[in-house]
Amino acid sequence: MKKIVMLILSVVVLIAACKKENVFTYHGTENIYFDLDSTGQRDSLLYTFAYHPEVFKDTVWVRVRISGDRDSLTDRKYVVKVVDTSSTAVAGKHYEPLKSEYIVRARAGITYMPVILYNTDTNMLKRAFTLTIRMEASDDYNITFSKLITARIVFSSRLEKPYWWDMWLGGYYSQVKHQLFRLAGTTDELTTEGIKAPKYLFYVDKLKALLASPSTWVQANPTKGYMLTARPDGNFDFYPVATPTKIIPYVKDPNTGQFYFIDENGNRVI
Repeated sequence: MKKIVMLILSVVVLIAACKKENVFTYHGTENIYFDLDSTGQRDSLLYTFAYHPEVFKDTVWVRVRISGDRDSLTDRKYVVKVVDTSSTAVAGKHYEPLKSEYIVRARAGITYMPVILYNTDTNMLKRAFTLTIRMEASDDYNITFSKLITARIVFSSRLEKPYWWDMWLGGYYSQVKHQLFRLAGTTDELTTEGIKAPKYLFYVDKLKALLASPSTWVQANPTKGYMLTARPDGNFDFYPVATPTKIIPYVKDPNTGQFYFIDENGNRVI
């Protein structure tokens, strides 16, 4: 009996040894691709300067993933180019030109590519611009996943009408009025809950104070970084110091002598 038990143990050890020798470590070809699934979008990133119109430029971080061997002990490089035929954004005007190459740190499986966007074109208040970028093969990486090597960045300075707007600010909506409300009220987190009326009406009153006297508001809020500058025709320009091209006209009504901000459609902000 003892000999039988020893024989069985010997067979088990032999089988285990054979299995161990047949274990292979996978080392695939290194590939690189855009990984935008974490944002809920396969090939696009959306960005707006509308919430921070005083910002001259900002960086969008595009998620990049490595597939294959990640055990490199040295930094590696990847290449991304702009697809001009699929882009409406202009280099140097809407975004900083891309670098000739980008770095993946040693042993990293994920990295983030910086794309620097500019907030200087006033047309961004009217429309969105698109920057399409595409991975290129490099000395360190292949681009086998053809459906994942292109990404789009869609950006503007536009605001969209919130669902709660009509309840607290009336039927007239414009992006300029929305921008001024966010600037004066320092919030965009309203709801349609009537119980919060005192708080929300306080925000509305702050907007009314700005509309009535922007010069007083500028003096009382120096940290906001806004200026009100007189024009030769007697009207004014209201703008953030950091982006002086983003002007909101403050114009006098010749019939009443009262001044009004003018929205993106040429109408008075009321």
